[in-house]
Amino acid sequence: MIATFALAFSLSVGFICLLMPAANRLGLIDAPDSQKHHDGSVPLIGGLAIYIALAFVFWQSQQGIWLIAIGFPLMVVGLADDRWEISARQRFLVEIVCAFVAVVYCDVRLYDIGELVPNVGGTLFLLSIPLTIVGMVGVINAVNMTDGVDGLAGGLATLTFGALAFLTYQSDPQVALQLVAFVAVLLGFLIFNSQFFGRKKAALFMGDSGSIFIGFALSWYLIQLSQGASAVFKPVDALWLIAVPLLDTMTIMARRMRHGRSPFSADREHLHHILMLAGFSANRTVLIILASQVCFILVAIASIRLNAISWVMFLLFVATFAAYYMAMNHAWKVMKRIKHFREWAGIEDSRREIYEPSGLASGPDRRKAPVQNQ
Repeated sequence: MIATFALAFSLSVGFICLLMPAANRLGLIDAPDSQKHHDGSVPLIGGLAIYIALAFVFWQSQQGIWLIAIGFPLMVVGLADDRWEISARQRFLVEIVCAFVAVVYCDVRLYDIGELVPNVGGTLFLLSIPLTIVGMVGVINAVNMTDGVDGLAGGLATLTFGALAFLTYQSDPQVALQLVAFVAVLLGFLIFNSQFFGRKKAALFMGDSGSIFIGFALSWYLIQLSQGASAVFKPVDALWLIAVPLLDTMTIMARRMRHGRSPFSADREHLHHILMLAGFSANRTVLIILASQVCFILVAIASIRLNAISWVMFLLFVATFAAYYMAMNHAWKVMKRIKHFREWAGIEDSRREIYEPSGLASGPDRRKAPVQNQ
């Protein structure tokens, strides 16, 4: 396991160093303009480096080959979006096709979602394929939408992959090695993307190529490990393992539709925007959100270890979503209360960072958009 980690980490760092000088020639550059407020042109090759590093590791171990193969079109469409900004419809089509292939040819499928209602079974029967596709596409876009602050999407994914590796290392060592490889390549990427390693700004962005592929991989493992007689956890536990991206994305999309806008339109109403508008720096914003994700992961682990009742955990998740949705419906009030707490705690105001390099990264919401006053 240590050898796999070291190999994946080294390959990630190595391919990033090799690809960064070529980013400009490839046109994979996120240049500042009237809508993008980072400082200078930033390479968008993080996702490509992550994919190539994982492909080498998986080819060497002869594990996870189908994941890499089916994820290739997703990585390519992400690169195309980074380079030319293709339409959401084209991207969704590729996501749906890849999810369908994973379901039909690799049997990555939700057969049973557990007892989400007391005394009612969760076998899906004919709904298995469509609901699995919806779930995979949903996770892909949830991860994609979290890519709004340096280190956030990569950090959230690292925590979830790490939790999955911890949960599987005894029951399925081969899958655990794959998950460790994901943790390693993401840590290699975060050295260049986050501000936790002495950087004042990101040296590169993940880009849609990275966030789409990482989202696909997360959905693959969450489904694979929650189904069948050898399941590591129950389907409802998967919701808690990826709670922050799901809660934020579901809330944002519901709010956009409520206001008569496309659920995929850009705005500045994500949790990280609210925290930064309240005066927290990019670093503190990411730390707060990552700490929240750790708490949700601990809830999932407790549920697994205690063999908690599925419908109880599902009810708790729905209640958590309802509370989050209500809070975000009063985003300005929440922001003011967070601001008062920050001032009480003696934390300096860093709102200027919203329009500086540390503020926005890649992803569908990286373009400047106003916060809707409620």
